[in-house]
Amino acid sequence: MDYDLIDLGGFTRKNTKILLDTPDIQRTRSEFDHRLILITEVDKKNKQIKVSSNFQWEQIGKKWRPNVSLHNDNFEDERA
Repeated sequence: MDYDLIDLGGFTRKNTKILLDTPDIQRTRSEFDHRLILITEVDKKNKQIKVSSNFQWEQIGKKWRPNVSLHNDNFEDERA
């Protein structure tokens, strides 16, 4: 399996906050330039990762990239 599926080239991370850190789950909120926000949740036991964004994702080749022209109406922002 190819683990390098997300392309954030051209985005600069401004800050990252840990929202939740338990023995089972870690959830972080990262802000990037271009108003991009990513919420990342890592299931430590199952080694699964969920990523959500305030923009919709588009596939370019084999990778996925946030499209800053298309807002994600289903995004639920979490703030620390």
